[in-house]
Amino acid sequence: MIWESSYWKDDLLALSEKINNKYRKVIFSDETAVEFEKDIMLALYSVRKLEEASKLSSSTKGIQLEVKSYKNLKNVTKLNWHKIDELFDLDNPKIEKLSADKLYNQIIHSYIFLISTDETGVIDGYFFCSDRMRNRKLYYIELMELERFISIVGNDYPTKEIFDFDESIQDYRIYSETKK
Repeated sequence: MIWESSYWKDDLLALSEKINNKYRKVIFSDETAVEFEKDIMLALYSVRKLEEASKLSSSTKGIQLEVKSYKNLKNVTKLNWHKIDELFDLDNPKIEKLSADKLYNQIIHSYIFLISTDETGVIDGYFFCSDRMRNRKLYYIELMELERFISIVGNDYPTKEIFDFDESIQDYRIYSETKK
């Protein structure tokens, strides 16, 4: 359980800066790819932990992120997962809204995580899907959409909480607000 959230949120804000000052400017390399994937994995795990510890406002927990989705065409396996151009209909993206919890669960349980770069070789987003979703669809999120979300989470300090005991789960549901 997270008692003091500022340490976690400060790390998210540092990643937000790193996205703007490094990942959006440095040419893609194997070293950058490994560092980026670890940063994203740990950041979204941190968001999950903050949410589960009720350290985020209800409005932040309810954020919908804009992603593209691509329909699956062929079975995705451990031997072909990286061939997304053959496995998914990349020519026909659909714009979707993905809830924060669906985003972090897709990343934490990712079967596919592939970085996308622009024409200059700088990271502009990434493709991803979980083990359970891999034979249904692939997602893509732009780096700036992810940075916006991480920044919101890093700056979210709820000032009011309402505790409501729910008999069905034998625990409290917590609703939090942040001063506007």
